[in-house]
Amino acid sequence: MDEVIDVFLEYKIDQNYVTQYEEYMPTVKRMLETFGAYDIKWFEAANDQPYLYVEMFKVNKHEHYEAIKSLRQAEENHFSKEFALFVDGGARKIHCWAFKQKKI
Repeated sequence: MDEVIDVFLEYKIDQNYVTQYEEYMPTVKRMLETFGAYDIKWFEAANDQPYLYVEMFKVNKHEHYEAIKSLRQAEENHFSKEFALFVDGGARKIHCWAFKQKKI
């Protein structure tokens, strides 16, 4: 069953890799799109948490969320290994959550 799932990823980038990380983000966006992600947004913390970044996007299947989460938190494949080099603490420090919107 299709449903809109809002996905939130949060991680801190090693200050020595900020430039390389930011240059790599178009690759991340393309990878997300291959898993059906859309409305992709990318944020950097304003002032109080240096080097903290957030990605937010939507997927229509829980399976897509699980696949993206597994890929981003693993270090077994080329994409994940490369990305994990930028993250302070490696892939295990990439936090990923899925949310369903509620009406108020």
